[in-house]
Amino acid sequence: MRIRKHVLPRTLQDAVATAFMAGIIPITFWFEVYVVIPGIHGPDSVYNWVHFVPAVLLLFNVTAHMLATMLCDTSCSTELIQLPAAGVSTAGAGTGLGSKSWHLCATCEFIAPPRSWHCASCRTCILKRDHHCVFTGCCIGHKNHRYFVLFVVYLFISTLYASVLNNYFLWFVRGEEFRNWTSLVKIVFPLAMLLIDTSTKQYYLVIYLINMVGVMFTGVLLIYHGRLILSGAVVHERKAPEYDMGRMENLRMVLGSRWYIAWLSPFVVSELPHNGVNWETLQKQTLKSK
Repeated sequence: MRIRKHVLPRTLQDAVATAFMAGIIPITFWFEVYVVIPGIHGPDSVYNWVHFVPAVLLLFNVTAHMLATMLCDTSCSTELIQLPAAGVSTAGAGTGLGSKSWHLCATCEFIAPPRSWHCASCRTCILKRDHHCVFTGCCIGHKNHRYFVLFVVYLFISTLYASVLNNYFLWFVRGEEFRNWTSLVKIVFPLAMLLIDTSTKQYYLVIYLINMVGVMFTGVLLIYHGRLILSGAVVHERKAPEYDMGRMENLRMVLGSRWYIAWLSPFVVSELPHNGVNWETLQKQTLKSK
């Protein structure tokens, strides 16, 4: 993996969102491991260790995949790009400009291949650009698509796991303290209530709410991006039948040749079957298969 030259977020929006993720991940881990789980099973219970092992594995994968997404250079400079012969139709779009043709990036002064676009925030052309993610402060493209998707997968599992524990802890184990109208108001206006109530209970409710929102948000992201990946498309294409090689091959295009174990860790080597440049070759293969 080639490391990005500028790893830190370049915009205020990216910096705030990325800092939020960098803070809430360890806070949630601490809350679940040292407050919620001992609160449910007791401080000396062996079940605390039963929860501790998957909690550490989830923390590792969420953090490692987030860092891999941020560190991986997915710009067009990662590939040696050779321009097609003059007048040759590329990716079914002729010689005209568009997401499926070679085009000039006036900012980079560079001929970008099909499906590659300039990002104003990253200040470079991204190879097979999917979208710009504010929570990692970088673009999701051909080289880091795998890390982003698995980051969302593990984030969904983690927030779901935490939300189940939190619901049981707050509403059943300590239900007498939290099952009232005051708690409802505090959940609806969590940040405003922090200015009034700085008690431990209020912080518990804020973490509880963040995890509940996280489950819904990452769940929607998984459905949305999962459908795109399985259809061979990126966000800006919505539907791209000329790049659809079938679900299993589309999955390999993102997770690599070792897709069946790539989800275990970002350190698992899984080579991508395509260079992200010559999509006209991919289209020809698709047409022959049909």
